[in-house]
Amino acid sequence: MEKIEVCEKMRRKILYISMCMPFDKAFHAGGKTFNYYINSFANDENNEITLIAKVLPDEEKFIETVNSKIKKYLVATPKQGLHKCISYAKSLNSKYNPCYKYGNVLTKEIYDQIEKKLHILQDEGYRPDVVILEWTSMLLFIEQVKKYFPNAKYVASEHDVSFLGYLRKYEKAEGFLDKKIKKIAYDSLKYHELNAINKCDLVVTHNLKDKKLLIKNGVETEKTDVIVPYYDKFSVTKREPNKRDIIYYGAMNRIENSTSAIWFAENVLPRLADCKVRFIIIGNKPPKELMNMANDKIIVTGFVEDPSLYFEHAMCLAAPLLLGAGIKVKIIEALSSGVPVLTNDIGIEGIDAEDGKEYFHCEKPEEYEMVIRKIISGEIDTSVITSNAKRMIEEKYNLENSSKNYRERVYQLVENRGK
Repeated sequence: MEKIEVCEKMRRKILYISMCMPFDKAFHAGGKTFNYYINSFANDENNEITLIAKVLPDEEKFIETVNSKIKKYLVATPKQGLHKCISYAKSLNSKYNPCYKYGNVLTKEIYDQIEKKLHILQDEGYRPDVVILEWTSMLLFIEQVKKYFPNAKYVASEHDVSFLGYLRKYEKAEGFLDKKIKKIAYDSLKYHELNAINKCDLVVTHNLKDKKLLIKNGVETEKTDVIVPYYDKFSVTKREPNKRDIIYYGAMNRIENSTSAIWFAENVLPRLADCKVRFIIIGNKPPKELMNMANDKIIVTGFVEDPSLYFEHAMCLAAPLLLGAGIKVKIIEALSSGVPVLTNDIGIEGIDAEDGKEYFHCEKPEEYEMVIRKIISGEIDTSVITSNAKRMIEEKYNLENSSKNYRERVYQLVENRGK
């Protein structure tokens, strides 16, 4: 009994604070990455993992599937009645004020609930060795968290550098007022995001490009590291491309995906009217505007449990990203599955691939058209490109090695506490 108590005292206490819950069927790439890495920590018997996380209504059915080794404190937006009205009223500032210090992703209601959970943990005598803040929205809350656990080490998991995404929204804004508001939001988020990062002991980005961006903006090189984002390895055992299907794959409730799919449908597909091609848009919760475009040449699938069949037969994947920041996991998944990828600067950023060797770089509609026509005619031998791409992903995006290095870096923080 005495020996067990000693072992319990020696376990590392790691507190995660996240804007979503970790479960195997996570609906988006960031959720899958979070699930992979928190489980790698939870499955180490020398760790005690505690989690505070927001739960969305469509995630509730997965609560029981969360790793039982993780102690959960869950928060959610009130669904009905007076509590919902009060929540909405007090959260107006957090939703619409471009200078709101925690960004506009999570409402004040959620931050208030998170703080209540922190208070409960503190009253229970819980003292974490390390606090991992998952996503920028949680990173921005660091000052409040530190009031409860001032002696912990702090890690920021930056799925993407959010102020870069805000910069792109500002640059693409039209109209004086819209541009002015987005410029204010960008300046505010950049200030608060960098300020919060500098309060951390370690910041992990999900690609090398974002690490370089943070260093360029004054973040100490020594406190930065890179982890590989989780990506599904689809069971594409044999590729049989039909030279007909152009696919786009991603969560369609995210504006960067839906606007990109619409752009391709409006600007590239008409240029291929004489070709027997289809544009297949794969992803959950497509917006009404996208659904209204569906016809015999534009297929909108909605959620697909296993897109392997589409990957097996697709001629190529086209991803003309217009917005967003950070690494695009859908690009890694397509490259690793042997699907030829056509994408632009935003789509390929953070991925160490070479144009013409592992993917095709396209910016303008005519560039997408030209590559697709060459694939159809056989002028381009895609087997060489896809073979190169699969080898590159295997060599440079090894999840097991990344997980091991991440854990070692965090454990080193625990050992250095008080030094």
